[in-house]
Amino acid sequence: MLPSHWPKWTVVLIGLALAVFTILLALVLEPAAQALMPRPTPTATLPALHYAAPQSRECILCHTNPETLRQTVTDAAELERLWIDPADVLSTHGRLGCVTCHRGTGGTTDLAVAHQGLVKDPTLHFEHECTLCHRNLPDEIPGDRLRTPHSSVVHGLAQGVTCSDCHGGVGHGFDPVSGQVICSMNVCVDCHKTRNLRAELQDCNACHIGPHDVAAVLSCSDCHTSTQRWNETHLAVHPVELTGWHAQIDCFDCHDWPNFGGLRYVCSDCHKRPHDFGDDNCERCHTPEGWNK
Repeated sequence: MLPSHWPKWTVVLIGLALAVFTILLALVLEPAAQALMPRPTPTATLPALHYAAPQSRECILCHTNPETLRQTVTDAAELERLWIDPADVLSTHGRLGCVTCHRGTGGTTDLAVAHQGLVKDPTLHFEHECTLCHRNLPDEIPGDRLRTPHSSVVHGLAQGVTCSDCHGGVGHGFDPVSGQVICSMNVCVDCHKTRNLRAELQDCNACHIGPHDVAAVLSCSDCHTSTQRWNETHLAVHPVELTGWHAQIDCFDCHDWPNFGGLRYVCSDCHKRPHDFGDDNCERCHTPEGWNK
């Protein structure tokens, strides 16, 4: 309440003074409030992929047609290399389009113009474009029991290794990750030999995650004899001598998968006595060469 002897217009002056004071206070406090507020970390903007599938039609029409290719290619091996299965054009990588990855000039029927600036292996020049989509590259693939050198390749520690060294031409039907084509271990072995990586070739654990718990006392090569088929084994390290039929059966016909447990190395581990006489010491009468001996 104002004193009764104050003129009424004094209320207007007080109101204006309060409004000015509020504005000035806000102007003073606003920078301080901004400084105290947490600042969000800006999201990095990914580089854009040069998507050129619409410009790849002429490439596809030529490279999926053997008769068209024969007009300019006479060598049978080169013809096979240049031909693309039409089904591969519809694969995940194939739908990106030829020009997207291989560059060149799209949208032209002129052969010379189309191949100007063509890149045979995009991963040699544009490897960063692969990682635009493939960002979470594992160093272990538990489902396949494999170790992979993705970190070394992406960070440049594995000099001279590119995506195509292991994954091949993924837009051309060779894709071990999708399961369309199984990548033979010869691909890995040949690559390691070429780069003189002898130490890694001698250590199966460099690439394989063994399913057994015997790794502390045995290496893979103690039992496994083939780099193509894991069930090809030898029994030189078996704790008891296996002769006769025992030497011809698979390990896990007797042992528990995957850790070789469940055996006492007596006949009754695997065999049920078919008669009432005698005891579980089958060796009193039988030999490993056959039950009738």
